[in-house]
Amino acid sequence: MTETGLAYRATGPAIGGDRPGDELVLLVPQAMRARRHPRAIAGVWAWETVLALLASGPTAVLARAAGHGDGPLWTAGGHALLDWLWHDIHGLRALLSGAEMVLVLAAIAGLVPMAALMAALTYARRDRRAAGFVQSLAAGSRAFPPMVLLLVLVEVLQALVVLAGGGLAFAVERWAHAGLGEARAEQVEGAVFLLFLTAASLVGVMHDLARAAVVRFRVTWIRALGLGARTLRASPVVLWWSWAWRALASVAPVLAVSAVASKIGGRGGFALGFLFALHQSVVGLRVGLRASWLARALRAVDRAGGNERRVPAIEGS
Repeated sequence: MTETGLAYRATGPAIGGDRPGDELVLLVPQAMRARRHPRAIAGVWAWETVLALLASGPTAVLARAAGHGDGPLWTAGGHALLDWLWHDIHGLRALLSGAEMVLVLAAIAGLVPMAALMAALTYARRDRRAAGFVQSLAAGSRAFPPMVLLLVLVEVLQALVVLAGGGLAFAVERWAHAGLGEARAEQVEGAVFLLFLTAASLVGVMHDLARAAVVRFRVTWIRALGLGARTLRASPVVLWWSWAWRALASVAPVLAVSAVASKIGGRGGFALGFLFALHQSVVGLRVGLRASWLARALRAVDRAGGNERRVPAIEGS
């Protein structure tokens, strides 16, 4: 049994590598499983943790310098928090601007670790070992340019879908108000907007499928978008649900830990350490669920575009 749990069988050209055993070959779809790559998942978790510290650290430093600490966050009624925000508003504005820049840059730079994770899921070395950190990161870097173009295009498309849904829902509510009454008209408005939100989520699913095509087949962003659309069209309900249940499952622990945090309050010591451990476990769980969905997207894209392969595949044992 090897590190990836794979039986080796590959012929023909492969990707990179200074030695023959270091060359990367594709895994067959059934071998692409997130649970086989805990170190890759841990790497993405570390990336997100560092980003969270960069975004929130300066605010914590300002609160400590002002002598407030995290006390205003836990004081009942919110008056202490409002007072702190009012008196330190100028410093907070600067910090929020910095945090926004970090988050925007992270959304773009984060494409590389995500693509590296997908490369770890889809490739293995000829010597039957998992793709290493450097190899996965190199594959993620190669996928960066088409992924940036896909990100811009899909974000614009999703925004247009949501705006169109909001406008149509408002128009329907105004039209139905006289005949159905205010309550029923608002229900119809909500139903129409929910349909457009579902459509926007389908666009997001197609986006992830296109990303999978970029990593799996090393195609251009246009070709990847076509493969993503073809894959989604083949089984839209199944793929949407595969994404949706993982998305919902990633929200549940956030709500649970929020409830625990409200009970613990601003206590330090063991309670603070326990809360930190819970927070990090939620981050790790969310990354694992995301990796599980990306593996599912890679398997789906492979079936829809198997003739795009440029390197051979090795079978799972």
